[in-house]
Amino acid sequence: MLDLANLNVSYGKQKVLRDVTLSLQAREVVALIGSNAAGKSTALRTTAGLKKAESGTISFAGKDISALSTVDRVQSGLVLVPEGRQIFPRLSVEENLLMGAYHRADRNHLDGDLERIFAMFVRLKERRNQRAGSMSGGEQQMLAIGRGLMSRPKVMLLDEPTLGLAPIIIEELGSIVRGLAREGLAILLAEQNAMMALGCADRAYILQSGGIVMSGDAKQLSDTPEVKQMYLGT
Repeated sequence: MLDLANLNVSYGKQKVLRDVTLSLQAREVVALIGSNAAGKSTALRTTAGLKKAESGTISFAGKDISALSTVDRVQSGLVLVPEGRQIFPRLSVEENLLMGAYHRADRNHLDGDLERIFAMFVRLKERRNQRAGSMSGGEQQMLAIGRGLMSRPKVMLLDEPTLGLAPIIIEELGSIVRGLAREGLAILLAEQNAMMALGCADRAYILQSGGIVMSGDAKQLSDTPEVKQMYLGT
């Protein structure tokens, strides 16, 4: 469904991604694991069209989307939930969710989609009229995911969703990610928290200094000595 092939990206003279190649299939959770500054966010931002690649291709549903704008990528079914959540703090929860559907022409279906999000995230329903900036970090992350879902994506790019959250919320997010995949969503999950990512992913890629150094089944990778030592603290 989503394929990155030999992607190279730089910021100025600094090469950030080096020949990155990865794939994501329907109903699959794929983790992109790496330390801070490994290039995870750049990979997702480039896939979403927020950063231009020097070379390589991005294919979505069998079509090369490398030249498409971010808006066109969203309209085709590819959405990014950015690092740091980036909700609209002065808008209400419901207004934030509706912002996720800004491009949709089927306005008559928005109420049904809102109720689906509220059924999935009960705390958001309880706070639908509350200013988003007054909520906890975990609630804001759920709001960011819900806002992304309002665009009716086929592929969701999740960038560091557990950053700064308590362990109990991280565990809940892992369950949410798996549940979304079971419903048919394909998810590319960029995470420093390797334990969470490998626990909910089907496959994983290890990114170091901008390049993929390992890939494979998530459970098998979590059992390798290299991953245990470098990312799992064992």
